[in-house]
Amino acid sequence: MADKRNLGIIGVGPRGGHALECLVAQLIKKNSFKNFNFTLFEASGNFGDGHVYDTTQSGSNWINITERILELNERKEINEKGLSVPAFPSYHDWIDHNISKEVDAYPPRRKIGKYLNQRFCSLIDPLVEKGYATLHIEEVHELQFVENNKINICTSNNIYSDFDEILLTIGHQPTKISEQLAEWKDHVDNHNGISLFQDAYPLSNILSCKHLDSKSVVAIRGFGLTMIDVARRIGKEFGDFQIENEKTRKCTYVPTQKIKNLLVPFSLDGLPPVPKSLNKKIDDWFAPSATQLENFEILIGNRKTQKTAENIDFLLDAFAPIAAEIFLKLPKSINPQQLEQPRIESIIKNWLQNPTLNDPAIVSQNESVDSMMNLFVDMATGQQAISLDFCIGQVWRHCQPSMYKQLSYNACSDNVFAEIVMLDESTKRYSYGPPVEAIQQLIALNKAGVLNLDFVNNPKIEMVNEGWRLANSNKLITANIMVDSVLDQPKIKEVTSSLVRNMLSDGMIQAVHDELGVVTDNHGYVLDSSENTLPIALLGRLAKGTVIGVDAILECFGPRITQWAEQAANNHSAWIQMQKSEDNG
Repeated sequence: MADKRNLGIIGVGPRGGHALECLVAQLIKKNSFKNFNFTLFEASGNFGDGHVYDTTQSGSNWINITERILELNERKEINEKGLSVPAFPSYHDWIDHNISKEVDAYPPRRKIGKYLNQRFCSLIDPLVEKGYATLHIEEVHELQFVENNKINICTSNNIYSDFDEILLTIGHQPTKISEQLAEWKDHVDNHNGISLFQDAYPLSNILSCKHLDSKSVVAIRGFGLTMIDVARRIGKEFGDFQIENEKTRKCTYVPTQKIKNLLVPFSLDGLPPVPKSLNKKIDDWFAPSATQLENFEILIGNRKTQKTAENIDFLLDAFAPIAAEIFLKLPKSINPQQLEQPRIESIIKNWLQNPTLNDPAIVSQNESVDSMMNLFVDMATGQQAISLDFCIGQVWRHCQPSMYKQLSYNACSDNVFAEIVMLDESTKRYSYGPPVEAIQQLIALNKAGVLNLDFVNNPKIEMVNEGWRLANSNKLITANIMVDSVLDQPKIKEVTSSLVRNMLSDGMIQAVHDELGVVTDNHGYVLDSSENTLPIALLGRLAKGTVIGVDAILECFGPRITQWAEQAANNHSAWIQMQKSEDNG
């Protein structure tokens, strides 16, 4: 009988760490925790927390999920044949304080990272001590199939051989630089006194820029969550925020130096992110009932419906009645024409496919950015009648777990599923919005003259000796620092990491669609170009297209991790039985 069966996990952030935890639990459950070796690779060295939840990052980087719903369940104690792993508390028990009912908390990402790292270490330390696991701070560049269906893992310095299975949980990967960014990079290389940051993180890189001072103008490409992190942290370098109203989180920005037009964000549409509800009481206004969610799942999860769908109408038809019914039951909503449910459903479906739709119940995109931010803050804090678009976005967020459950591994055509993914992405301005306080900070920065919103809507950009000249209508401004805060979409064919490029060229993986990620089966195992299931599983962002809903921290602890772990444990049990049969034969 072979000594051990080897599993390699490449990328050990939150998803990879929890995957290991689930696999250990499944192996013990199936009485198969033996003859197993885990080899873990994490290039950053941040085992358990990864890049996004790095415990050393700035406290200005906030998560955009309220602590109230961050239900990361406890891990039970493990005592198995000499292996003793202590229990680890749920996140809510770990924080050890009452969650506020007045204002939802959105902790810094480094706080979540501390929890994830401690949880991982409490598991991995006993595994390493007993010889079940080894850790490597190395970047993997290539996987190689060799004889006997074994796999080699190749890094810059070593080749690790004799793996039976691989799990890839590699998260966000670099993509091809756009033509615009390539031109900007060349521009910086040929001019003094200007700087370009192709990645906003870590924010410490921007703060240490020799060209950043009170007279700087920092242009920020993108108008989303990352932009807010950048604006908040740079703002705190030159002043501070003072809370005026504890309940609404309204604040004032007080600079410590004379600064003006320090921050200049811009995007293709110039639309601001929409804050989530202030607290549970307001958020519950938008929560579908258990019966509504059950019926919704039945409708969108029907395999025959999925298979025959020619477009996304089946999803819209299932969602619109829920959102319309909730809208009509709100304490106060913007419905000047007193429309009834059928007409509201029609508007909902049209708006989801065309967010520029003009309707008296929807906040017009012709409003100024400052006006939109104030309106949405008032809605999120219960001080303003709710617009239909705000309601749709919040209801969509509540329905997302059901969508992700029923529409991952679906029977839709590739083109229809690409439409579904793009629709979900288009709602993120609302459904993935930041906390109220984050928008209040932008409002405060704007009121103080530090945040300039005159160029936010797709300005013309010209490269000049002093940096980048932005033009909008009759206004001009020149930035000496440019920050790219836009996160690339997971288009597998655009990824530039050597590991993914080599797997594509070797036919180990294939793209679901030109705009999406990798084809996997319903246990997360990849299908090669000949539709064969390989002993390589892929969980997370690069599987978008086979699955939907991959980015959130809750998904790192979601059912897809358990589905993979169950199958991986079954594979190991089958291997044990095969070895026994061979020994007895």
